[in-house]
Amino acid sequence: MTLRENHRERTKRQILDVALALFQEKGFRPTTMRDIADRAGIALGTTYNYFPTKEHLALYFFEAALERVLARHRREAPAEASLEEKVFLLIALELEEVEPYREFLNVIVTQAMVPTSPLHPYSLENQRLKNRHLEYVAELVREAIDRGELPALGYESMMLSAFWVFHLGMVMFWLNDESPHKEDTWVLLDKSLRFILGALRQESGAERNDAREADAV
Repeated sequence: MTLRENHRERTKRQILDVALALFQEKGFRPTTMRDIADRAGIALGTTYNYFPTKEHLALYFFEAALERVLARHRREAPAEASLEEKVFLLIALELEEVEPYREFLNVIVTQAMVPTSPLHPYSLENQRLKNRHLEYVAELVREAIDRGELPALGYESMMLSAFWVFHLGMVMFWLNDESPHKEDTWVLLDKSLRFILGALRQESGAERNDAREADAV
């Protein structure tokens, strides 16, 4: 990374840190871009050059949070852990990372439902975040296939798309979970992963049995 790129990244992080503090103090909607620029000591025009809207700031927050999560997962996930365990840990680390900003997230989720918002799950701006997340999950799936833990089914790309929807659903459930220590979230996540991956293994086993029976005829 060049000196210019380093300076740009430091400025973006400075703006983000100030914005998060203001979102906590005043709320996402009442906070203006001018508030953020004034608190950061940066010209308003410069702030807009980095982040055209507050939604772009929020998207950058999620991108930075995801990079921290992936780094932690690489360090903390045991090599011998099953795919269920590794995916469970990945989502648990994500939720732990954003836990301090739950009130902010509740507002962001509402904003993300607007089709034209950069935060919308299927917006062009959000694709980089989605792709980064799914690339990492794809690595975990490939490792499981290479270990013989999961069969190669031939439709892994469809599995990843389905996982993204599942992941968003788990985040929504967690945000609305009022059980002590979010216990319902962890139970649902654990049972869902075991059921889904168990079903994939059984499907592959059934296909192999059908193939053997066909060969025997």
